[in-house]
Amino acid sequence: MSATKLPLYSVLMSVYAKDKPEYLDAAITSMARQTVPFRDMVVVCDGPLTDGLDAVLSDWEWELEGRMTIHRLPENGGLGPALAAGLPLCRCDVVARMDADDVSRPDRCRILLEKMASDNLDLVGGVIEEFDREPGDMGAIRMVPLDQCAIERGIKRRNPFNHMTVMFDRRAVGAAGGYLPFPWMEDYWLWARMVSAGCSCANVSDVVVDVRVGNGMYTRRSNSAYLKSQIEFFSALRRLGLVGRVGWTRAVIERTVATVLPSRLVKAAYNGLLRGRAK
Repeated sequence: MSATKLPLYSVLMSVYAKDKPEYLDAAITSMARQTVPFRDMVVVCDGPLTDGLDAVLSDWEWELEGRMTIHRLPENGGLGPALAAGLPLCRCDVVARMDADDVSRPDRCRILLEKMASDNLDLVGGVIEEFDREPGDMGAIRMVPLDQCAIERGIKRRNPFNHMTVMFDRRAVGAAGGYLPFPWMEDYWLWARMVSAGCSCANVSDVVVDVRVGNGMYTRRSNSAYLKSQIEFFSALRRLGLVGRVGWTRAVIERTVATVLPSRLVKAAYNGLLRGRAK
């Protein structure tokens, strides 16, 4: 399939004051250099930003010559509300999610658009490779289920999509209720509702995004607020009919254990279950 036959797409990104300007610049650069260019990029400023972040956005707004929309929210309200505010501003029905500190590989959008078009998908994602300082320095990939059946099975225990890789049809997102507030779980909650509504979805086996990680990622999984959100989330999945009582109990036990373990053990368990080595 040639690039000329692929659907046009928008990019949706949220940024807030604690993001780093150099990371934001790298993230936008990686999307601006896609082999299949985006039609427009919507960046939602989730509350006031630093001067450094504002400077990066100003430079890119000039560079992209009308293809960037910057939407500023008066205060930080969280990822879900920020993405909900930005989605209606996207000019295309196909939307690529992007985080403000990750790096998309040049063929990311071509690969996902081809899969989306050929299989008539509402939602598609891919594999990520994690890095510390420079892409490739860890060699750790996060595996995901590939087909619809595997995704429907996997969603009962963990997020079956790497959210920073995802492209979706915003009409299907709207039909599932769109982005809603759910601390730490906004993307997972959206995918769950889309799967529950019968949306067609898949993942590709290609690594499409390099993702910046650190020890803070595992520390965030070792606090009571995160555990509370997890329990509420799996209770919501049960109400949707995606998990039963046994699945809910298992999920709560697993996440409670993860909360009381030292962060270094959480990291080891998390990597052992969800990670592979890049080949």
